[in-house]
Amino acid sequence: MNFFIKQQGQGKPLILLHGWGFNGEIWNTIAAELSQQWTVYQVDLPGHGRSPMSEYRLPTLVEQLATDLPQKAVWIGWSLGGLLALAMARWQPASVRALVLVASSPRFVTAADWPHAMTPTVLEHFAQQLQHDTMGTLHRFLALQVKGSQAARQQLRTLQALLKKTGVPQAEALQAGLTLLQNTDLRSELLQIRSQALLCLGGHDTLVPAAMGKNCQQWWPALHKVCIKPAAHIPFLSHPELFLPILQDFLSQ
Repeated sequence: MNFFIKQQGQGKPLILLHGWGFNGEIWNTIAAELSQQWTVYQVDLPGHGRSPMSEYRLPTLVEQLATDLPQKAVWIGWSLGGLLALAMARWQPASVRALVLVASSPRFVTAADWPHAMTPTVLEHFAQQLQHDTMGTLHRFLALQVKGSQAARQQLRTLQALLKKTGVPQAEALQAGLTLLQNTDLRSELLQIRSQALLCLGGHDTLVPAAMGKNCQQWWPALHKVCIKPAAHIPFLSHPELFLPILQDFLSQ
């Protein structure tokens, strides 16, 4: 097995993929709710949480995830985890029954035809800072994730406590994750995805702006899009009372 996977509940399989800088524990509250109806798998990506470091090429990660996890599962990916879930739906379609992307995107950096994303210099700056100050870089990234959200200070304290409790990812894994965010563009693959898909965005997200949703639907008309207006980059953590009904309504279909 390539990943540490926390499993709970009974029912059909549902897989949760975390974003950059965290691990599967960030899903604990949501996983507890979902485990009443699903068998929930919380994955620690390589070099995060309790998973050992391994190769971070997208094809390799997709192959490893398909090997370690059940087929015909619902895949829910937040941020970087959503990029991996998209790749799973494209290249391992037998593994993916349905797809939920949370504050995620097929392309995380701006381009001439993709204005609603981070500028390349933002991620380059993080990559440079990471070489000299891992903890400082992580804490600055946490602040960006809650920026603009209601109760941002409280949410930031929650994230800082979670990071302290669950441990800092390996520096090599953090650098590799940033490289994936910088260099991956799956827009041309979207029309090849056959599973039903939901995109859930935060109205105050500065990392994956809500306006990106319309751009994404131009590439992928079958995508169902919703926006939790008061949320920033982590709507399932900041506004579970809004996120869960949206998710459960999609899953019931």
